[in-house]
Amino acid sequence: MNRQTWHFLFYKSGFTKEQIDQLLAYLGQRQNFGGFPLVSLTQDGDSNEIRFVTMVFDPLSEIIPSVQEEMAKFILMHAIRPADNTEEADMRLYGRVMSHSLEDLGIEFHRYDANTMDINYWGQKKAD
Repeated sequence: MNRQTWHFLFYKSGFTKEQIDQLLAYLGQRQNFGGFPLVSLTQDGDSNEIRFVTMVFDPLSEIIPSVQEEMAKFILMHAIRPADNTEEADMRLYGRVMSHSLEDLGIEFHRYDANTMDINYWGQKKAD
């Protein structure tokens, strides 16, 4: 499988620096994304409106668009997850996030090819 490069654009109006730092710490600690080994994970930009994160990983199998959408929701869930959440609270949050559409959650994809995409996180409209 070809290496994947995903660019996350987190709009500051919807996400705090602490939320993005928490997401990066979570992924960095695990060194995988959905079981796929991480090659790199960097916060590589910060403008007045957006925090930029690039994640490069090696998929072990093909990632179809519906799975990409679930993976994007998983990223959102870990960005908005309270730091002191219990495992049970995480499962409830996961269920709530997964039950909403990308539009409801403020997630937008820009696929450039089979291996590279931007994922805009405008800020959750609904996650509860």
